[in-house]
Amino acid sequence: MVLIMAPTPLAMTGAGYPEALAGDVVRWHVVAMLAPSFFTGFAIKRFGTVPVVVTGLALLVVSALMAASGLSAHHFYGALIVLGVGWNFGFIGATNMLASAVSADERAVVQGTNDTLIALGATICVFASGAIVTGFGCPILAFASLPVLAVALLWVFVQVRFSPRDSVFR
Repeated sequence: MVLIMAPTPLAMTGAGYPEALAGDVVRWHVVAMLAPSFFTGFAIKRFGTVPVVVTGLALLVVSALMAASGLSAHHFYGALIVLGVGWNFGFIGATNMLASAVSADERAVVQGTNDTLIALGATICVFASGAIVTGFGCPILAFASLPVLAVALLWVFVQVRFSPRDSVFR
């Protein structure tokens, strides 16, 4: 998510859009990240964690394809709003998986370690995204996220296929 989100203002101002418009795109992205939280827990209870996570990853793929398909304001708005909703489903679903996979005694340490690794990955993505956008352009950046998303989807499907019946992936 950070790989596409972080350089958006840079890409938009570089494409000639005013800073205010770039700020508005990021504003709606943040709304799209947080607003679904009112419903994501209900979706997990109704449909299960894996379908919600897979939906989130699929939305991230759609977002990357939208971002790669053009540089209009509509492309930026659409890609970042879909990106926000996809992040919400993926992040909350994965956090639920993590909490379900460890004992209550381990949960705080595991969650703290997970959050630290996420922050480290986000930091690397922010630095990489700026270099990719300035060196190769926004569409290449969007395409660069697709292999990572493919690996994540493959990992979920492998876990579902080969996990024991009582696993959090069932």
